[in-house]
Amino acid sequence: MLAAARVMGLQRRFPGVLSALLIGVALAGCSTGVRDLNLRPSKYYQEKLKLKGRITRAQSVGADTLIEIADQRGNRLLVRSARPVPAAVGDWVRVVGVLVPETRVGDTTLYDVLSADEVSRTRGPWLPNPM
Repeated sequence: MLAAARVMGLQRRFPGVLSALLIGVALAGCSTGVRDLNLRPSKYYQEKLKLKGRITRAQSVGADTLIEIADQRGNRLLVRSARPVPAAVGDWVRVVGVLVPETRVGDTTLYDVLSADEVSRTRGPWLPNPM
């Protein structure tokens, strides 16, 4: 009798646990991406963001480094770093920084730029082009 009661209790709890696990996995994929920043940049101004992308262009301008990162689908975003970036064109990087509406790099004003606090190399996605 006791074993049967345990089995029945597990059967009642299993759908709830499974549902919570599936919701957690679904929400993990809903992080802010480059596409979101390009669609509505004003929504993310002055927010600390973490992004992952592949470096498509890099240029040193005075003391700053300006890189362009692209996500898996080719959406691009400019990133300004006050420190040298430890990666080359084609490498995947993780960027932590604040999206600013306007910044100056050298004598040029740029708009909707991620001002990076940290840029580090990372691995590329497991599924390069899922669809």
